[in-house]
This record gives sequence, structure tokens and C-alpha cells, in this order.
Amino acid sequence: MQQAAISPRRHGNAAHRLGQLAVILLGALLAAPAALADGPGQGELTRRNLQVGDCHVDRMTVKYDLDSFFGEPTVAGTYRWRGESGCELHYATTVWLKLETSQGHGYVRLAPAIPDQGEWAYNTKGSPDWDDVVCGSGTNDEDCMPPDDAKYMWRHGRVTEFQVGLGSH
Repeated sequence: MQQAAISPRRHGNAAHRLGQLAVILLGALLAAPAALADGPGQGELTRRNLQVGDCHVDRMTVKYDLDSFFGEPTVAGTYRWRGESGCELHYATTVWLKLETSQGHGYVRLAPAIPDQGEWAYNTKGSPDWDDVVCGSGTNDEDCMPPDDAKYMWRHGRVTEFQVGLGSH
């Protein structure tokens, strides 16, 4: 029996095709995070002269990152505040980000650890369920939107302001 030899030309074409496939796969992997990242985004907002529980807050700055990962929402946020001397924010202080579209609005809850004046609050990124991520009132976790409505708000909404209250954690 005679063994068939692989011609250099055929071998070269296979290597070329393998190289093309590798480039396509690498491009898909690099594009995947951008395709999966779908949310209102990152930002920073500041408000002045707020009353939070018993504290008068002269200035509060909120930083947020609202995104998604493999189709699930991710929420991270922190804040820093300055107010009256000796005042401490209540343990249930909650920041609500107002998320707006042309169809309406809802609120996303940020509840990091309560910081001392002038310090940034500690927070880790979380992934709430779709039926808990966008709520209607901006004061509590009740009246949250159904998943399809929340997903629409997440994809098309933008953060326009924030409220601060004493809410549930």
C-alpha cells in the first residue's frame, strides 16, 4: 500500500483557515463583554441641602454603576456626605436613583454601608432579580416593576437624579 503524502499547498490552506478561525473567535470573545454590557451605565450626581432623618446634609455625592452581566442586572453605588457637626446618618439610609425613559420612570435602590462624614460608603456590586431592581416609588422596595418592564427601563433609561430616605434594606 502506498501512503498519501500531504501536499504543502493543502497543508498551507488548512493553516490559513485555522488562523482565520482563530481571528474570528478572538474578535467574538473581545466583542462579547460589550454585547453583554447593557444598562444605564456609570455616573456621579450631587445634591445640596437635604434632610435625611434627623440630619441636615449640606452636600451628598453619589457614584453609581448600573450594568448587566450575562443578561442579569448589576448594581453598585457609593456616596459621600457632609452635614451638621456630630450628626450621623440613620442605619436605614437608602439612596434611590431615578431611572427615566420616554415611557416613564422608576427607582433603583443603593444601600451601601453608612459612611462617616466625608468618607465614601463601602459597597460591593450586586445582582438583584429583575422583579426587584426597578421600583416605582423611590421610597421602598414595594411596587417594583415586572421583569419585562424593568428590562426595558434598564436598556433605555438614564439616571437623572437621586432621592435619599430611610428605607428597608
